[in-house]
Amino acid sequence: MEKRAFVLAAGKGERLLPYTRYVPKPLFRILGRPLLELILDELRRTGFRTVGINAYHLAHKLKAFLSAYQDKHPELKIKLYEEKELLGPTGALYGARDFFASETLVINADIVTNFPYETLFSAHKRFGGEATLLLMRTPRAKNVLVSQERLIGFAPNEDAYTFCGLQVVTPAFVARIREGDRDLVPTYTRLLNEGVKINCQVVSGFYWQDIGTISAYLQVHEDLLKKRAVISGISPPASPFVFPEKELPKGVSFEDWVFLEKGVELKPETKLKRVVAWEGASIPSGKHTDTLFIPEEVL
Repeated sequence: MEKRAFVLAAGKGERLLPYTRYVPKPLFRILGRPLLELILDELRRTGFRTVGINAYHLAHKLKAFLSAYQDKHPELKIKLYEEKELLGPTGALYGARDFFASETLVINADIVTNFPYETLFSAHKRFGGEATLLLMRTPRAKNVLVSQERLIGFAPNEDAYTFCGLQVVTPAFVARIREGDRDLVPTYTRLLNEGVKINCQVVSGFYWQDIGTISAYLQVHEDLLKKRAVISGISPPASPFVFPEKELPKGVSFEDWVFLEKGVELKPETKLKRVVAWEGASIPSGKHTDTLFIPEEVL
């Protein structure tokens, strides 16, 4: 059976403002590579050949990226679903319902993980049922309630789990989503009340982080630069201080970790601590901590 995936990439990324006024969240760069590129590369590497993607916010930038990506990788069939209005994560499945002809992996385009996608498919086949969610225990967003590997509801609770933005859904499950359904919790709560079996694979020992906030985005870089995690498609740097230029301007110093892409302009007398700068960015003199610099041409 053909392996299919659907990437949820339409969101506005409001918690990453002001950066997401100019760059859609799936194109945020992880150690110099767009996150969506990492996701698509991993899908290709693990045998997926058909991928659906929804788009709304800054859709023209996503379309340009996907066009260039498919030119490089014609073996991957990409079908874009551009939304006229933001449909939400479950509304997106309804809007693209013709795509779900078989069991499909659904991925949020703002997660960085080394969890093997095939493992979730295997769990889904073992469980049976119409959908399987991937869950972990994390210090935050604990609201998924589980009993004997079955979803039983949603509520903040110390014994609850975090949904990791990965799930497998069947055509029958997508067919139950109604026009106007938008968000996961109310939609899945309704389906539970209708008797639909939704399974959960609870895992540990894998790296997982979303980039929904600037602090979370920077945390991913810290974890990779300090070798707390290894992600497919990214070679671990030799040092937590990455700067391609051989010579630094006078008075420049780094602390904790720093990642600068090539072509970053550094002014003299600059102190950086936990900073990411994309190619073409300019960093003014002064002390900068826990921040991201992007090039002016995307502003």
